This record gives sequence, structure tokens and C-alpha cells, in this order.
Amino acid sequence: MKKKKYLTTLIALVVLAATWGAIKYYDKHKGAEKPAVETSGSQEKILSLDAQHIQSITFKPRDGDAFTCRREGGKWTITEPSHLDVDQGNFSGILNGLTTATIDQVADPNPPNLKDFGLDAPSFTLEITTDATPTTFTLLLGDDTPTSGGLYAQVSGNPRVFTLASYLKSSLEKKMFDLRDRRALTLEAEQLQKISVQYKGASWTLEKNPEGVWDLTLPPPVRADRFTVDGLVSQLRGLTMQTIASEDKKKSGDYGFGSPELHLQLTGNGGTQTIVVGKKDKDSDRYFATNSALDPVFTLSSEFVTQFKKDQADLREKDLFSFSSFDVKRAEVDTPKGHWVFERQVNEWKQTAPKPKIVNADKMDAFLTHLRDLRADSFPTGGNLADLGLARPAYTFNIQSGDKNTTEIVEAAKSGDHVYGRRSTDPLPSELSKTALDDVEKSLGEL
Repeated sequence: MKKKKYLTTLIALVVLAATWGAIKYYDKHKGAEKPAVETSGSQEKILSLDAQHIQSITFKPRDGDAFTCRREGGKWTITEPSHLDVDQGNFSGILNGLTTATIDQVADPNPPNLKDFGLDAPSFTLEITTDATPTTFTLLLGDDTPTSGGLYAQVSGNPRVFTLASYLKSSLEKKMFDLRDRRALTLEAEQLQKISVQYKGASWTLEKNPEGVWDLTLPPPVRADRFTVDGLVSQLRGLTMQTIASEDKKKSGDYGFGSPELHLQLTGNGGTQTIVVGKKDKDSDRYFATNSALDPVFTLSSEFVTQFKKDQADLREKDLFSFSSFDVKRAEVDTPKGHWVFERQVNEWKQTAPKPKIVNADKMDAFLTHLRDLRADSFPTGGNLADLGLARPAYTFNIQSGDKNTTEIVEAAKSGDHVYGRRSTDPLPSELSKTALDDVEKSLGEL
């Protein structure tokens, strides 16, 4: 019985040793084989050259007009068929695509017929000159592969047909409009100091005050709504030509500039530029436009035109206060019922007038929140401060906040069933909701 058990164990050991040997033999021979990625040539660059050595690129679409971009004075410029500025950031993507693109696989090292790959009449050709080796390089782009996962390509002078990643198609096949500088405003939006707008029946001007804050100059200057102005500046920052209607705005054309839809005068550190928006293009939802500093007649989106057709009231700041409740250090309040002073001392609020006492922090926060919510509903036209009760206002709220003890003073008054208010620095008043002071008075009473 013991002999039989020993024999079984011995057989198991022999089988185990044979299996281990087979595995080692397989791994040894598998390691000696070349990986498939090396035989496919996927690590081979189509142009093994630094981008700085490329001096010109001529783009030749099969269906379309050819054009040439050339490096001049450290930047790229369209030189043929006309001289135009290039979007440098966009062009850097082409250079990166050309100098980093690698071959996916070789489709045919010596094809008898290029028609099978769409290379007998390439869909796109890029002719490149360099100041290195090779001095010239021509890349031919053909059809998409059957799975649309790539496209066929060939380098002029080499019969080999290979495939490239499909994303290179959109990266390299560019029209002149794709690469030209399409900025409709060449001033830096962040450096604008003045924006003047005129449109049918209305006009307004925004101007930065000495503190760098936008005012609406009616006149007199009043605070502009920061978020609304930021939205307008954002529109100008990304303003691009949608299409080119004419390369020369001096040539006659019925674009509606004689009776413009919108007129913008923009002033910044780089000077002043005027954008005139004419009539709508009958074939699209765009408007014809020109810029005094640029040559072409171009189109802009209708959304842009709509954004700048704002009423003056839409541009005015409607919040009477701008403080943050967490930063308030002192609040002085006058109402028809009395005079109060509240001060934050260390981590608690104290009333210091008319008599000292500790104030509940939650109730104080509620009071400050109601003050912060005071907001204009509309802006009265005509009438002086006395007519609105603001020559000698019944309500005055003096708030100090922040590290610099910034002071904000808001005055308010009730006149009949109307409530009016203004900041002490605002020359023009605003009308508040009829119940605007109710929550303020209630929370003050609870203090």
C-alpha cells in the first residue's frame, strides 16, 4: 500500500516538472519574437523634424483653392493668394500634428494602383519646405480606411501607402478661413476702458472709473451691474468673424451700413476701434459688420447683436449694498423709531447705542441679510430727491466691513405707497418694492 502511494506521488512530480519545463520553453520562445507594434511601424514618424525648422506649408485641397502659409519674423502669415494674419495658436496645432504624427501600419509597400486608396487624386496635399533635411516634404492624404478608424496617406517620392490616425484628417485638412486671424476685435477685452453703444432709438456708455470699476454714464455716472458688464466684455473677448463677405470694405456692397443695426465704439490701451453692424444676411442668421481697424466685411452672430441691445436700466446696478455679512464690523442705523449702533467685538455682536448690550448673533445676521437684500425694482425718471423724500431721508444705514473698513451708506424713504432708496454716492435714486423695508424693520425690532 505504501509502495503504491509512493509511485503515485512520483508520477505527479514528473508531470509537474514536465509542465513547468513546457511553460519555461514557451516563455523563452515568445520573448524572442518581435512585438506586433514594431512590425506595424506605428512608432515611425512621418516627418522626423522639430516644428521650428518648418518654414512654409502650402495647403492644396482637391476641391478648393490652394493657399500658402510662411514663417515671417517669428510668426506665421498667409502669403498667397493674399497677405493675411494667421491665428498663431490654431497654426501651432498643425505644426504639432505634422511633427508628432506616426504611421499606424503599412497598407501596401508598393501598390500597383493608388486609386484603391484615394491617392491617385489625393483629397488633400501639404507641400512643406524646411531649413533642415529634408528641405522639401509633400504629404498626400487619401480616403478613409474601410473601418473609418484612419486614413490612407503617402509621402511623395516613396511608393509606400500607410495609414494615419483619423484625427489627423481634421487637424491637417484646413481651409484658408480656418487658419486666418478671425478676431473681429483686436483690442484686448480686459484692457477696455470705455464701451459706447448706439442702436435704433437708444444709446449708452460704460466707462471705468479711477478705481477700475465700470460706471454707466447717463450722465451722471452711476454704478453699472458688474455681472451684466462682465457678460458684455466676455462677448467682446471671444468675438470672431463667422464668415467673410468681402475682403475689402471699401468696395461697394449693400450691407446696410448706411442705417446700421448697431454701432459700437470701443476704447482701450491699444486705441479706439469702431464696429458697425449692418443688416442681416438673408441667407443666414448673421449680421454684416465692419471694424474700423480691419479690412474685410464679415458677419457676426445675431446673439452678439442682441446682447448689446440693452436698455440703460438693464445695465444699472440694482443692489444697494455690496457687503458680505461675514465681513461686517459695524452697523449704524437710523429709522423713524430711533438710532442704533451695533459693533462686532471679537466673536460677538454688541449694541453700543442707545444702550450697551449683547446682541444675539443669529438675529444680527438676519438683520444684515435683509439689509443686503435691498434692491432696486426700477429707476424713476424725473423728480428730485426732495420729491421722493430723499432730501431728508427717514432711513439711513451705515455699514462698515472688510479689512479696510469700507463704508457703505444707503438712504431710504417712504412716499405714499412708494419706497425709494439710493446709496449716498449715487446721484440718482431707485424705487424699491413696496415691502422692501418691512423685513428690515421687523428684524431690527427683534434685536
